[in-house]
Amino acid sequence: MAEGIIGSFFTKINNEVEKQMNDDLKKFGINANELEMLIELNHHQHGKTFEKLAKELHVTNDKVKSLTKKLAAKDLIRVDDDTVIETEAGKDLCKKVEKHRAETDQTITGMLSKDEILGLVNVLKKMLKSSEDNK
Repeated sequence: MAEGIIGSFFTKINNEVEKQMNDDLKKFGINANELEMLIELNHHQHGKTFEKLAKELHVTNDKVKSLTKKLAAKDLIRVDDDTVIETEAGKDLCKKVEKHRAETDQTITGMLSKDEILGLVNVLKKMLKSSEDNK
């Protein structure tokens, strides 16, 4: 019975978290997907290729290209020879938004014990690893 509802729960939780993040991020002029790309680029000063970003963000190359167009139009990233690089404006925005990401995590974990949080993190890591291995 649990197998039939787990996927539904993940979809609903994902939608709620994304909705909350998007509402919080409106004042910064970006959405949750754009933030994830900026955060990923923030850890790589020389940028990343479209393919590597797609793999790290668990999205398609087309989704990365769509996000890239939006972020480049906002001068938060630039593209050099198929490598996406965060601009200074992107780095600054990323720093400002980190607080909101921490608040979202707190909303999610605030109702859980430390053991439950650890268990949840381990399960989510295992699921991501499994999905990567099956590609």
